[in-house]
Amino acid sequence: SAKISKKFSQNILPLLACVLFLSWPQLASGPQMEGIPALSTPLGKCGTQEFLDIESDVCRPCTENQMRSPDGLRCVCVAGTDQMPPPIDCRACSALPSRTLWEFLFLDASFLACNNTCNETACQLLTNMVTLEAFSLQNRAYDLYTKTKSPDLPKLWYGSMETSFPRVSFRKNSQIRLKVTKYGARGDFLGWEDVSRGMLQLCPDSQNVLEAAFVFGTSYKQSCSLEVSYLLQRDPEPTFYELFLQYEDDKGNVRWWPVPIENPAIRTSSSASPNSWALRRFFLVDGLSGRKQNLTDPPETVTLAAELLLSVYLPTGSPGNEPPFLLTVKYVQQDNPGIVQASFLVTYIQDPGTAQRDTDVSHCPVKTPERKPG
Repeated sequence: SAKISKKFSQNILPLLACVLFLSWPQLASGPQMEGIPALSTPLGKCGTQEFLDIESDVCRPCTENQMRSPDGLRCVCVAGTDQMPPPIDCRACSALPSRTLWEFLFLDASFLACNNTCNETACQLLTNMVTLEAFSLQNRAYDLYTKTKSPDLPKLWYGSMETSFPRVSFRKNSQIRLKVTKYGARGDFLGWEDVSRGMLQLCPDSQNVLEAAFVFGTSYKQSCSLEVSYLLQRDPEPTFYELFLQYEDDKGNVRWWPVPIENPAIRTSSSASPNSWALRRFFLVDGLSGRKQNLTDPPETVTLAAELLLSVYLPTGSPGNEPPFLLTVKYVQQDNPGIVQASFLVTYIQDPGTAQRDTDVSHCPVKTPERKPG
């Protein structure tokens, strides 16, 4: 009977997940998210049936049977306009196996719901699952992602931007203003939020020390030792981020520019070469993928962004072949319980063709003591 029970659970749980996604409600874009007024995000620049093309800073209308996406940066289909229900089985969708319990339960269901119905949340979940595969693209999640035909599927890579990098000017000691769009593990949009209060820094410290990382011209390094249990208290489930620089153009208009993300492990380990290695999405702590028997059990391993490096290419006012800002995220996998080293760095890279007087860079090394929960 034990064998029969195990076989039953393996067959029925993914089907139940598929049924769940078929009835999953679409998330509407509200006027205010996470306490950030809509006027300070792309949501406030365009009408309710328009999205903001951030490359051109132009509001573009959504077509019939479309609506503005929750983040305000594209159009997605309106629920109820899909043509056919999805199949309920996906065993032949990919020859690659599910790698984790989380994937076994929700990966195929999210693929079917995204590919065959109007379900933007399922498409977000599928993209999140690819992002969790932090060390390789040779997996079922990325295979299903590449087979998805839905126009609602978020882009995984930035690719070649149609416009040149923005000309961004900073005064010494001015604040680098960064924003993120946030997504929950299940694909729900959590809103726009300012990068502040140590949002992207795993090492805890005083407000002044954390904010010093984003003072223009400050070369910054913060490092610490952290217990995995503390990280799981900080992030019980992974949150996914897309990073944007907020700046003013020559006419004083507030604009947003997407900061590309580089994952060196993906770049070096994959034989498949996408058009660009600039990723859109990243996470800090993943405790879901390490849960083996039950999603309520503590994870046996945790994947975390052990090093975040924000590179600023100078001068930002005359960008060349490099983007003015680049975030490099290096992931590691750590047993639970355990202790891991984490760091957050900001470095300035001077164009050798410019005079050193153009930018003065100060240094701010920070080392935080070992963090234990208590």
